Amino acid sequence: MAKSVVIIGAGIAGLATGCYAQMNGYRSQILEMHSLPGGACTAWKRKGYTFEGCIHHLAGSKPSSRLYPVWQELGAMPRPMSYPEELVRIEAPDGQQVTLFYDPDRLADHMNAIAPDDGPAIAAYTGAVRALAGIDLLDMPVATMRDNLRLVMRMPRLLKWF
Repeated sequence: MAKSVVIIGAGIAGLATGCYAQMNGYRSQILEMHSLPGGACTAWKRKGYTFEGCIHHLAGSKPSSRLYPVWQELGAMPRPMSYPEELVRIEAPDGQQVTLFYDPDRLADHMNAIAPDDGPAIAAYTGAVRALAGIDLLDMPVATMRDNLRLVMRMPRLLKWF
């Protein structure tokens, strides 16, 4: 008789736990209070478009990430992903827009064009973005001890911008 586990929540962690339980010989049952599994990674379709809740921010979604093989093993990376240039664009009622770009140079240029008097603060912020680029906090469980030590050494700078 196989051992069994009950998992509360069908978010990405619960679904992965259920998959790995079964891959290791356990029977698993996942209980979810919502009508759809996926938690924050749920998507929906409307008028021919797919809106996703976070998969573009899913830790380890780039092939260079240490988590990428885990997502492949779980079948969570069924097709190539696209990476947009913009993180978010905010528009005020008067039409003025602020765009947060992934590229720190483009972000600095845009922010300086909007608020030139804030140049020193913008330089400090985008400098931190550059210094912290490539850090994936959710990558820590599969990172090497050396990489985690580097992260710990950068933590004061990271915490300043939380």
